[in-house]
Amino acid sequence: MSKAKFSRSLILLFALAFLLAACSASTAPVIKIGLVAPFEGRYRSMGYEAIYAARLAIREINAKGGINGYRLELVALDDRGDRDMAIESARKLAIDPQVVAVIGHYRPDSTDASIETYCAQHVPLIAIESAFPLPDVCRKQPNIFVLGHASIESWPDDQLTFVSNVPDPAELPAAQNFVAAYNAIPIDGTRAGPIALQTYDAMYLLFDALSRAGKVDRSGVATAIATSDFNGLGGRYAFDPQGNLSEAKVYLYQYDHDGQPQLMTPP
Repeated sequence: MSKAKFSRSLILLFALAFLLAACSASTAPVIKIGLVAPFEGRYRSMGYEAIYAARLAIREINAKGGINGYRLELVALDDRGDRDMAIESARKLAIDPQVVAVIGHYRPDSTDASIETYCAQHVPLIAIESAFPLPDVCRKQPNIFVLGHASIESWPDDQLTFVSNVPDPAELPAAQNFVAAYNAIPIDGTRAGPIALQTYDAMYLLFDALSRAGKVDRSGVATAIATSDFNGLGGRYAFDPQGNLSEAKVYLYQYDHDGQPQLMTPP
């Protein structure tokens, strides 16, 4: 074989290897994670603080090869903090069999309006904000796991309020790498606050559950979340039989006109 022919053959082999690798990556099975938050309307700043954190977590885990051979994909839907839109978003996610769990919603009204839909369709929900007890339909097979829980009076209509299980990451030494990575993303001035950290921790709580799930479906993921004992950047995540945090802390933040969180009630 001439040197020219050998060189062409070598180039073809490298090209074929590259195409096979690209094809393998693109055909990796996909796990979808839902994120429902207000991306338009009065509460849109909350949704944007959340989605940057969710995208960062997805990017980090996929860069490490995903989870057990699965690539993760984020499906983000806007509920505007509205009850009817929250229910519609829950229905859309429930009919997609690749969606194995959902994180949301970011207002107690929208969370509690949509909970029955998640329960009826057996979709695990890591509920960011909630104010009411679980309905009866959710007690048969627990799949709702609540992070931020308080009485409805904690969310006054004239304030942008967030009830969190985590502190402001700007004041948390363990979260400084996250803060730096997060703040390098947005071009709209959004900065890592408690909404971002709560979302990021919720994503990694879910990643941990996915890695332990005996079967990567909704039932397997719900069982894995229920048995979690996970240490996130903002705190420990373990749940009682009702889906409430065993060691819940309640940080109540009000966001000012500049989008900065002000701690109103320390844990």
